[in-house]
Amino acid sequence: MALRLAACVMFVGFAWSTDWKSNAEALKARGDAQGALNAYLEAAKTAPTSAELQDEIGFLLAVLKRPAEAKQRFQRVIQLHPNYAPANYHLGVIYASEGDTARAIPFLEKAVRLAPKTADYRRQLGLTYHALGTSLEKSGDLTRARDAYEKAVEFAPAEASARNALGFVYVQLRDADRGIAEFQKILATNPDDLVAMTNIGFAHLQKGDYDKAAEQLRIVLARDPDSAVAHYDLGLALKQKDDLEAAKKEFLDAVRLDANMAEARYTLGITFWQLGDFEGTSSQMRAAIALRPDYAAAHYMLGTALKQKDDLEGALAALRESIRFNPEDPGPHNTIGQVLKIMGDVEGSKKAFAEGARIKAAKEAEQAKMLQRR
Repeated sequence: MALRLAACVMFVGFAWSTDWKSNAEALKARGDAQGALNAYLEAAKTAPTSAELQDEIGFLLAVLKRPAEAKQRFQRVIQLHPNYAPANYHLGVIYASEGDTARAIPFLEKAVRLAPKTADYRRQLGLTYHALGTSLEKSGDLTRARDAYEKAVEFAPAEASARNALGFVYVQLRDADRGIAEFQKILATNPDDLVAMTNIGFAHLQKGDYDKAAEQLRIVLARDPDSAVAHYDLGLALKQKDDLEAAKKEFLDAVRLDANMAEARYTLGITFWQLGDFEGTSSQMRAAIALRPDYAAAHYMLGTALKQKDDLEGALAALRESIRFNPEDPGPHNTIGQVLKIMGDVEGSKKAFAEGARIKAAKEAEQAKMLQRR
């Protein structure tokens, strides 16, 4: 009798929860998140350990921009029901939305293991790996970025942005052919993906096949003449072919279309230098430095151009800035030595040349050690 009574009570509690669930679903359908949350909270009083109810409450708290409370609900579900996939997924999504990929990925991976056929779970895991890869790439850790992007493509194979990112990092890691293979996979499903087309041009550029790079990038520009990146990459290919005037035109187009491309400003400045236009060089180097104040190479080239213009004080200031941002480059020290010699500071000139020689010797010794290790 006691067992039958307990069973009856459990049934009544379940029936009440079902009624509240129906009410909450109706409120959700009308866009009343707060009303739905109130209904689920009421329902949870009769079934406090229900994974479904607690997960719904967490979901609505997240919708209402109360992530800390939402996380607590999802964590409670996982404590009570470790293998409840939706709670693992939702907790992972919140961490991912906060940019905490390290915490997000384990929960999303568990959700995928528990429900491997749920497309949303796999796609979100792929997107989170993509975000991780982007962060690692920005930090300069290309090897780990590649690993993250490979996971992104594994779980979200239809995401062209993830595959483009993977291909691009392959190219940066000197595996251009593998990168091209990824870009071609994108074009197989979307022949009009201009990012993939541009990246193929960049990959040929990295391979040193400047003719193929130029051909590919001209195809891109025929479709999208306002692509600053394509103009810049085409300029690089033409510069490598010693067609400096044509390269200059492409770099000018690139900075016209995107005035914030510091690299394009710098490379345009180098091209002006090769053409003997030192005023153009100093102007573009100043523009690059305005965009990236710690751009050591631009400070160095600015100092070199100012030296050619006989602005020796300006040259010294620029070269010292270059050293401040990159003290391990012997070049600025040597150029300072030349400037000081012109200015009649023989002792200062000797010291600058000596420091340049010391840095160069230290670099060569380090390179020799690396070769011995191989």
